Amino acid sequence: MRRTSSPAPIARRLAPVAAAAAAFGLAGCQLTSPIQTDVPYLSADGVNVDLQDVQIRNLVVIAEAKDGKGTISGAVVNRGSEPVTITFAGEGGTSATFSVPAYGQEQISQESPVSLSTVAAEPGGIATLQVGTTASGGNVVKVPVLLPEGYYETLAP
Repeated sequence: MRRTSSPAPIARRLAPVAAAAAAFGLAGCQLTSPIQTDVPYLSADGVNVDLQDVQIRNLVVIAEAKDGKGTISGAVVNRGSEPVTITFAGEGGTSATFSVPAYGQEQISQESPVSLSTVAAEPGGIATLQVGTTASGGNVVKVPVLLPEGYYETLAP
């Protein structure tokens, strides 16, 4: 009588090997694809600017066309004990100011527009602004220029 091996014992012996191979193969995905939460990014339309006690968040310029008027938007937090005036200077000599009280937080252009007479970049581009206070001096910042659409519609120049 001749003995033949049944496929069931072979499958039982190979199952752990197959499981280990699958786990090893799937674990390799983590090596080539970094965890997204480990990559820092801004979850806003604009950029952040830190000027000593003053922090500006989500700074953008709203404009309809290149070389046209632009409205500045963003949020400012003053952690200092004195009120501050922030100066925004664009290319071509255009400038605007915005004041924030001591220990205050304000939205730029919420009460009244903070405007630049000329924006040197077209919507979808990047404008160069010099942003500063008397205490911090000026910082050159690249700021996105956006169309007055969606929640920026009320900020149309």
